[in-house]
Amino acid sequence: MVYMKRNIFHIGTWMLISVCLSMASCMDDHDAPDVSNYSITKETSVGDTTISISNLKDKYASVFTQTNAFTLIEDDEIVEGVVVANDKGGNLYQTLMLAEYNSYYDFVDPSNAIVLAVKNTCLYPYFPYGQMVRVNLKGLYVGCYSKLPKIGQPYYTSSNNLRLGPMLFELCKTNIYLVGKPADYINKIQPFVLNDDSHEMFKNNAYQNYKNAPMLVTVTGKFVGGDDQTILAPDELKDAGMGVDRDFKIGNTTITVRTSTQNDVSFLKMPKGTVRLTGMMSFYDGWQLQLRSVDDMEIISE
Repeated sequence: MVYMKRNIFHIGTWMLISVCLSMASCMDDHDAPDVSNYSITKETSVGDTTISISNLKDKYASVFTQTNAFTLIEDDEIVEGVVVANDKGGNLYQTLMLAEYNSYYDFVDPSNAIVLAVKNTCLYPYFPYGQMVRVNLKGLYVGCYSKLPKIGQPYYTSSNNLRLGPMLFELCKTNIYLVGKPADYINKIQPFVLNDDSHEMFKNNAYQNYKNAPMLVTVTGKFVGGDDQTILAPDELKDAGMGVDRDFKIGNTTITVRTSTQNDVSFLKMPKGTVRLTGMMSFYDGWQLQLRSVDDMEIISE
């Protein structure tokens, strides 16, 4: 009977947590859940940092240079980074982007980052912009999904292909520790600015690799077909990945603006004039940008 009561207690506890998380996933920006009394991450340190994001990429370069590959981390390898993108706008699904903090120069390096994928539909209250996150990679996987460097766990797709996806949400409690407060780092985050296509990343193929993806960038240019009326990602144009690609011209170079459907960002209208966009840049067949929220589009000229 003691065993049964203990099971009932645990089931009830998890049901309560599930309800709380379900409520959190339904809330909008104006009703952000109060997470002050409920920590979903480890409350004591996961240990001191043992490897930087850049060194992690170098160490597992044989995996990161492939299109779809991953490897299990079996030892205590501890990496940390600052959250520079999350799922607050709904466009980055189950995705956190961690950028390396350079303590010597006291800034967050926007061009040196990796994705931390977590299986939950509402991550931003727990991992806000500017939060330093330390991750013990033991038991997790590093690799890439369609060339995007990522920390997560493998899963089977609907086509029965094994791919690197998000880590289980409950592993946040054992593998992730929050360091300091977001206010400690927010002012140290500056996106990599690309006002035109003169930068080497558009001309030199050496930039088109795992070392330079993902990165937090700001680009200035125009949407191809922008008319002030058409939205970024109408549901009827979605592809198999539940997203819509739009061409965006930076000088004479065209990149892709990738947007998932049915979120705040997807309903933004494409302006006719010059706009400034900020978001997560990665490389697939070409450079691809994903906006983090509706605040990431700024109209420069009509």
